Amino acid sequence: MTESTHYLPTKADSLKPFYGWLILFGLMAFGAFLLWWHKLWAIVFTQDQTYLSGIIVVLFLLTTLYLGRCAWRISHEQRLAEALLDEAVSNTTNAHNANAHHNSWAADYLHLITKSQVQQDGGQRLAESLQARLIEQVHGGHSSGWFLSDILLRLGLMGTVIGFVLMLSSVVGLQEEGISALKQLLASMSGGMQVALLTTLTGLCSAMLISMQCHWLDRCADQLVSRIIEISATQTLSTDSEAA
Repeated sequence: MTESTHYLPTKADSLKPFYGWLILFGLMAFGAFLLWWHKLWAIVFTQDQTYLSGIIVVLFLLTTLYLGRCAWRISHEQRLAEALLDEAVSNTTNAHNANAHHNSWAADYLHLITKSQVQQDGGQRLAESLQARLIEQVHGGHSSGWFLSDILLRLGLMGTVIGFVLMLSSVVGLQEEGISALKQLLASMSGGMQVALLTTLTGLCSAMLISMQCHWLDRCADQLVSRIIEISATQTLSTDSEAA
């Protein structure tokens, strides 16, 4: 029993998913400040005739805040899982936090695993289904981040196509000749090229940053799933040894 208690991670580890996301958010905020300092945001929002770059930035900000909420949820569930194991090890229950622990992913999984053991096969088949359910439950919150990352990337590519269409439409509409007409043509083509490049750059950077956050949350979610399974196994072995 002492070895199991010693093996437990420290309480600070439960906040690692949120702290990791917070570091990424701080780096992104610092990068946004540098863009503002060099007046690059003004170029993004004023030179894009389609306003796709602004839409991409707004979607990126909303997705980032949503992923931050998912990171906090994973940290909260990890803390509840560790508290549940601490109660099992010390054989004490805090009435104030008991209801919160019982509503956690770890308590739900442990309850279902315990009920599945009454089956004739010992719950072997059902245990696999419960593990799949747990994985979907833990990953379900932030899995939409990958989809939104793909949406941002496709919006950037759509802006590229629109920019080239604007650039070529200025060539088709050219009717005059001379240097003034050539200058007007180059100005129109540069506007379309700015749209293509700005939307592509904004979409690629946004998709890359969202993917980094989703990758971090995937790793933390996998660790939480592994920890919950380990806790359930520890509790089950402890219960069997007490029954024996």
